[in-house]
Amino acid sequence: GRLAVIAPRALHEEIAALLDGVTAGGAPDLTRPVVLLDPRQAKGLEFDHVLVVEPARFGRSDLYVALTRATQRLGIVHREELPPALR
Repeated sequence: GRLAVIAPRALHEEIAALLDGVTAGGAPDLTRPVVLLDPRQAKGLEFDHVLVVEPARFGRSDLYVALTRATQRLGIVHREELPPALR
């Protein structure tokens, strides 16, 4: 299934450098097995698996969008403290 990495736009270049075949900037290629997006790009879409990166950087609405895109599995990766809603 497809994996969406939902991350703040400021981290897209760094994340794309770590993932084969993933590019940052522009419109995401939704036909790829791994897609890098920000929450606004992910709104209205669903993915089998979602990895949310640094959720504390998202506003409440964007956090909701990011956390509700997965149909099978949801993962969270963070170095910063989690937002109160996830503690």
